[in-house]
Amino acid sequence: MGIAVLFPGQGTQVPGMGAPWRDHPAWSIVEGAEAATGEPLGALVLDAPEEGLTRTRDAQLAVLLTSLMAWEAIRERVPDPVAFAGHSLGQVTALIASGALALE
Repeated sequence: MGIAVLFPGQGTQVPGMGAPWRDHPAWSIVEGAEAATGEPLGALVLDAPEEGLTRTRDAQLAVLLTSLMAWEAIRERVPDPVAFAGHSLGQVTALIASGALALE
């Protein structure tokens, strides 16, 4: 039996959800996304007030980035996942985490 990795979709966002990874090497996910988009995205996962995460674009970016940071932080401890899946937006996260889609 193997391990499947599952990612959440929009609706799981909360203010400060990226804070646990601010000083972790996984923060490079946010830095890479900022470089690719030219936008300051760190605030979405650190400082955005709850009402600021009600816009679909912001909520989805926050969930995507936080999910990818969480995956980056633990992926070396997950031996050979047999599947990646996600609910709604989590499907995109699963494709990126599995290597089938580039974050950029």
